[in-house]
Amino acid sequence: MAALSKRIEKFVFDPDADISFSRWFSRYKEVFSEDAKQLTESKKVRLLCEKLDSVTFEKYQRHVLPKDVSQIGFDETIEALKQLFDYKTSLFTTRYQCLKLEKSDAEDYLTYTGRVNEFCEKAKIHELDSDGIKCLLWIFGLKSQQEAEIRQRLIAILDREHKAGRSVSLHELHQECENFLSLRRDSEIVAGGTKLVEAAMIQNQKQTECWNCGGKHYARQCKSKPWFCKKCRKTGHKEKFCDSVREKKPDEDEKTKKTQSSNREKKERRKAPRRQVRTVEIANAALEANCPRIYIDALVNNYDVKFLLDTGSDITLLNEKTWKKMGSPVLERTNVVVKNASGEHMKIYGRLRCKIKMKGVETEGYAYVTPYNSLIGLEWIRANEEMKYHLEMMTAEVKRYPDTFR
Repeated sequence: MAALSKRIEKFVFDPDADISFSRWFSRYKEVFSEDAKQLTESKKVRLLCEKLDSVTFEKYQRHVLPKDVSQIGFDETIEALKQLFDYKTSLFTTRYQCLKLEKSDAEDYLTYTGRVNEFCEKAKIHELDSDGIKCLLWIFGLKSQQEAEIRQRLIAILDREHKAGRSVSLHELHQECENFLSLRRDSEIVAGGTKLVEAAMIQNQKQTECWNCGGKHYARQCKSKPWFCKKCRKTGHKEKFCDSVREKKPDEDEKTKKTQSSNREKKERRKAPRRQVRTVEIANAALEANCPRIYIDALVNNYDVKFLLDTGSDITLLNEKTWKKMGSPVLERTNVVVKNASGEHMKIYGRLRCKIKMKGVETEGYAYVTPYNSLIGLEWIRANEEMKYHLEMMTAEVKRYPDTFR
């Protein structure tokens, strides 16, 4: 067994270097199946686990709990390691990435040829028909940042239809795009209507302020003692309403209006915020979690981070301790005000530009550093095509069976 162990290199999961478990195991498969066939099942498992680096082994060990790694068969161990340490990109994402392949300056033509060949086989390019190629090229042409959401949605649709055994024509893909744009326009109209209603309510509330006591009712309904105005020395109204009830000469009235206008402008300048503030509500943020939660493993700036999944939050939170482990990189100032589900303000130190890798897909985005749990929001979820697809599937189920999810 010691001689066999020397022939096998350690496995270190490195997505950036294209080193997955399947790729590593394919190199040493014959060693395990032929040279080690005289070993018992448990010894083959022990040999395999010895060749995992410490980080990989710890992740696998935590994954199989409460079982011990020695209690799992060899074939089952192989499948579990493939599930944990292989790429999770969808077929159409892989095909999409095929069109983005480029030869690097440091790469010779033989290496480049092999990389293209391997990528195309992985993407099953040979299975594409005429409609498939048209759809792929159509999506590849959507390169602007404004079309990123449409691009991700259409790739998810193509992948879903492929798994269901259905093909999508170019015209059907265009119709899906139009449907999405129509829904987005409807959503914007509804959001705009809500703002108008809120503005009307605020305006009506101001109109019902009582002249006599300042309460939320009309002056004729007021039961308070008549207020004595110190400006005009009359009763029945407060000083701030004095201009609307007393009579003045035209020149005095104009002078008073100018003075009041000047005073209002000064007050508004003093009260005016120095910056625009965006308020974000976080549903699941807490210092401690006492109920079952869903967690997502991600690689953030080359550091492993376990995020709590929160589909009710737009932004992503990064725990302060995790940020310090990264070396406390410089944070950008932010105007975001974060509140928890109770409406209480949450402390935010600043935002950090991150390189994120989740399920084999690499993106960039902002994380907001806080003393609370690390929490992944919709901004990062939508940037990952596979996670976005599953989120849309869950949303579709809620819409399809609304009574079930009440």
